Amino acid sequence: MNEYILISTAVVLLLWIATVRYYSKRYKIFIKSFLDSTDNISIIANSRKIININKKGLSFFGSSSVPDFNASYFSVGSLFIEEEGCLGKHSLGKNWIQKIENNRDDNIKVKLLNQEDKEYYYFHIKVTKISYSNEYLLLFHNITKIVGEKNKIVRIAERDALTGIYNRVKLNSLFPDFIYNANRYDKDFSVILFDIDHFKRINDTYGHNVGDSVLIELTHTVKNLLRDNDIFVRWGGEEFIIVLQIASLADASKLASRLRENLEDHPFLHVGKVTCSFGVTEFKDGDTQMILLERVDEALYEAKDNGRNRVVSK
Repeated sequence: MNEYILISTAVVLLLWIATVRYYSKRYKIFIKSFLDSTDNISIIANSRKIININKKGLSFFGSSSVPDFNASYFSVGSLFIEEEGCLGKHSLGKNWIQKIENNRDDNIKVKLLNQEDKEYYYFHIKVTKISYSNEYLLLFHNITKIVGEKNKIVRIAERDALTGIYNRVKLNSLFPDFIYNANRYDKDFSVILFDIDHFKRINDTYGHNVGDSVLIELTHTVKNLLRDNDIFVRWGGEEFIIVLQIASLADASKLASRLRENLEDHPFLHVGKVTCSFGVTEFKDGDTQMILLERVDEALYEAKDNGRNRVVSK
């Protein structure tokens, strides 16, 4: 009798194991088919590794299989590229999946490198906890085209159409940060305002097309003499502003003198010699944007009143 019970139990157990394996296999096939049917990069993962990934994801990350992906990358989160407005690998940390899931923002954006074409892509990422497991479904919706269109609109709004450098709108948006950092963190900054001497004479003599070419040529010449973090702006007409971050009045005056000399020595196409007048000032305690710009404007007009082609600091 006991032998019969043991045999019966063993048969039931084997049937149960076979059934579990069958449905487990069917479940994996279903999940794989579901992931591959989506147009997005689709991943099932836990906090340590990915469990499944669709063909689009494998192709994007340059992997041949799930084991290959896990052997190549620490996690999906480790591939997020740091950029303003995007979640990055350094800001998320170890529990990155849970952090994204708990974030109520439906527009979480990440930047990833496509290993196929070596181009950067932007995605909205959605994380959903799978019931009764420690796994999560990650969906990456490609928004690269949308981001590109948005960046194009922003660029048009913030850039001067003729010279390609920043315009007055952009500078006005940056000034509050300059002043805040100067007041809060003692990160003082300096401003150079300059314009082209007798620019109206150039337009009247050679025409506005030549005048525009002078503005473009001058912009290229000045840009080559600036640091990467210097803010170069076409303020209007033939007037330009340079904001030097973490720079003293002496530093800014030295640069203005260098710019003046280089522009005077530069042989401009069509018109030959062009000179500029410069006003220079630095941020002082209690300055507002208006006070600072009025002071540098006074310095510029003093340079013009004293004969042009010179630098005046205030």
